Amino acid sequence: MPEGLLTFYILENKAPNGAMPVEKLVPVGQAYYSERSVGVTRLYAAMGANQRIDLFIRAHGLLDLPKVGRKRAAYLIPEDGEQYRISAVQKVLGEDAVDLTLERLEELYDVDTE
Repeated sequence: MPEGLLTFYILENKAPNGAMPVEKLVPVGQAYYSERSVGVTRLYAAMGANQRIDLFIRAHGLLDLPKVGRKRAAYLIPEDGEQYRISAVQKVLGEDAVDLTLERLEELYDVDTE
């Protein structure tokens, strides 16, 4: 059963031409999600690849990540407001859903509200 709503984002430079880059998260889609438990195999695989798993979720109603042009969503923010980088995507067989392995961002981006 879905636990909440999350929003997917791409990272874009929103500065005028010739100015210093100003990277902001730009929303590209939403989905309902449910939190999943991280299995031992997935946990050790992440540790072996020098990655961290801060959250593991299932996004419902998706066959793949939302995209704009050639840019596919690489970040998301659930309803709690935390920012995460999507480190792995796995399609769920027989369902319109994807499992997402997430790493919490230590340095937060501004969110584009335009």
